[in-house]
Amino acid sequence: MKKIFFLNTCVAWGGGEKWTFETAKELDKRGYKVIVGSVEESELYKRAQKSGIEAKVVPIKGSASLLNPIKLFSFVNYLKRENIEVLFLNLSQDLKFGAIAGRLAGVEQIIYRRGSAIPIKDRFYTKFLLGGCVTHIIANSKATKETILRNTSQWLDENKIEIIYNGIKLEQINSVKLGTNIRKEFGIGEDEVLMANVGRLSRQKGHQYLVKAIDLLREKVDNFKVLLVGKGELEIKIKAQVRELGLEDYIIFTGFRTDVYSLMDQIDFLVHTALWEGFGFVIAEAMAVAKPVVSTDVSNIAEIMVDGQTGYLAEAKNSQDIADKILQMIRNDQKRQMGQKGREVVRDNFIFTDKVDQLERIYFKER
Repeated sequence: MKKIFFLNTCVAWGGGEKWTFETAKELDKRGYKVIVGSVEESELYKRAQKSGIEAKVVPIKGSASLLNPIKLFSFVNYLKRENIEVLFLNLSQDLKFGAIAGRLAGVEQIIYRRGSAIPIKDRFYTKFLLGGCVTHIIANSKATKETILRNTSQWLDENKIEIIYNGIKLEQINSVKLGTNIRKEFGIGEDEVLMANVGRLSRQKGHQYLVKAIDLLREKVDNFKVLLVGKGELEIKIKAQVRELGLEDYIIFTGFRTDVYSLMDQIDFLVHTALWEGFGFVIAEAMAVAKPVVSTDVSNIAEIMVDGQTGYLAEAKNSQDIADKILQMIRNDQKRQMGQKGREVVRDNFIFTDKVDQLERIYFKER
């Protein structure tokens, strides 16, 4: 069986780290020799250690690590010594450092997984890395593949890119027991409509437009609460916006939660206001829990949601449209049916083991 190394040096926990961790665990379970490399302070490194997967510290601190010959050749020697056959790369800094190290070490397969639908800049080193070092590219959606090719199609072989969607573990969701009573925890009445936004408090997730949408929404309805689930660099700024608009009675900051599936099970619907995505994992998770979704129509979201059937799509950065779609969902008495339809979509298209089967079939089976 192949020896596989996953390099992901993101300190925070997000969709890319979840994919790395869950995929590494599944391949380890299937008998592959799997190693996860990250920085010591990362959540991924800690979870890998706790789960029993071999974890290695790779001290990449930004793209400048590539210029450190001691770090670079230490990693090259490690890859050679351990006979690593497959190297997965995640962040831009992982690509720059890992692709060159992998090529110097003679790693058979160097796979860059692109999880964000942001165009790649056409620079000389990009052509060298993607054209000369990386052997395969995974895009987590059609939209991501399109943005990879937007500035690189003249020299990057499209056949090098495989679309492998993120997968959802339905059996894991089915076994989740109801945790804290979220309404009781935050003093939310049983008759109040409860929605949630789950994600890092960062520019990407567009919280400022959601807050403005809630300000507009309260002019039409009053009996609702919004949970903002997560932490991030814009937390202070978003809280200040909520105070300035006098929305403390409508918006609740929960902080980081480990019981997201239980929380989702208790809300009426999810609201997602991202400015861009790679896959929109949290949307698929909400649909898997049979909850309808109101989301901005960005990147690949329309590849996951069925507008009007599993939820409603709104224009990104348009607080009025977001407010209108939330109001439409609040007034929709078919929310349960929409949630069930969403679960069917996930069951038919986004099962986790099916996606690992696809990855294994493409890259690991002997040809």
